[in-house]
Amino acid sequence: MCGSGGGSSNNDQAMKDAEKRHQENLALQKEQMEEQKRQFELSRKDNQTRYVEQKKKAEAAPPPAPEKTAGVAAPTYQFKRKGSGREAFRTGNNNKPASNTPTQSSAHSAKSLYIPN
Repeated sequence: MCGSGGGSSNNDQAMKDAEKRHQENLALQKEQMEEQKRQFELSRKDNQTRYVEQKKKAEAAPPPAPEKTAGVAAPTYQFKRKGSGREAFRTGNNNKPASNTPTQSSAHSAKSLYIPN
């Protein structure tokens, strides 16, 4: 039976502290919700403005037709290719060595292998 009433003051203080924290948390939560609402309203306003602009562009009259004297657009450079693959990039007979003319690589090899008597 001894000490049955001694803990009530500590318990009351803990309850008051918990209620104070709870109220602070509620105030913080309310502030955060107000900020979210403010940001939502800003983004909604921006979206509505963008929607109106896009709708105006979509419903606008098409651009005028080109002048009849304009003709048809032609490519600026008329590239004519003589073949496909490797043949397209060859310059013709200039790249084919004559059978009796040594190539540069074989001439170089011959020079490097020359041994004087």
